[in-house]
Amino acid sequence: MKTNDKLEYLCPYCGAVNEFALNMIRDMYQEQIEKCDCCDKPLMLTAADGVEGAINLVIDEYEYDAQVK
Repeated sequence: MKTNDKLEYLCPYCGAVNEFALNMIRDMYQEQIEKCDCCDKPLMLTAADGVEGAINLVIDEYEYDAQVK
């Protein structure tokens, strides 16, 4: 298993393709906050194990209010 992978994902706001540098040891199942390269909106990314050794990258809109509570 590689320790670093670059994963591509689409921004749910504008549809732009972005890259996420995944550190398999540190980032798996940990929420990461990244900004879209195109629209600069904050996104919440979570990497998880997928089928047959693939990585699922779950992308969600980052809601600041949810983090404050």
